[in-house]
Amino acid sequence: MEFQNSEKRRQLRYHFPSTIEYTLPLVNNAKIFKGVTINISNAGLCLCIFECLGEGAEITVKSFLPVDRRKATVRWIKKVDENYFKVGLMFAD
Repeated sequence: MEFQNSEKRRQLRYHFPSTIEYTLPLVNNAKIFKGVTINISNAGLCLCIFECLGEGAEITVKSFLPVDRRKATVRWIKKVDENYFKVGLMFAD
């Protein structure tokens, strides 16, 4: 796995381009959303999504990840296009 270490981070980030499915646990319906991962570390992941989430929103990843954690919290979000967002997620303990 190729890793990035150009920034001073506690955990190395690895390129992990993959389509994943996730849910929003605080939403009462069982809707499954899709996103595309950019990179991942033991602490979190960078994800491109097509729905706007706010900082602090929680998601549960339903797809395979090369880490044991599945719950994550949005730490930052950047609007790339009208319905295209890049988000930074931190895994919950």
